[in-house]
Amino acid sequence: MMNVMNAAGFMQLVANFGFPVVMTFYLLFRFEKRLENIEKTLKNNEEKRRQKE
Repeated sequence: MMNVMNAAGFMQLVANFGFPVVMTFYLLFRFEKRLENIEKTLKNNEEKRRQKE
């Protein structure tokens, strides 16, 4: 779905599903990536802390 983020693809998605639905999925997809990065950082920090002990 995110591969068609050009103007025509976006307008087609909005026409088919509605603006709120399309924006919700877009934002959830972006937040998911950020949360994965935060999770990786936290795990890395925990491993470093354990190595110091």
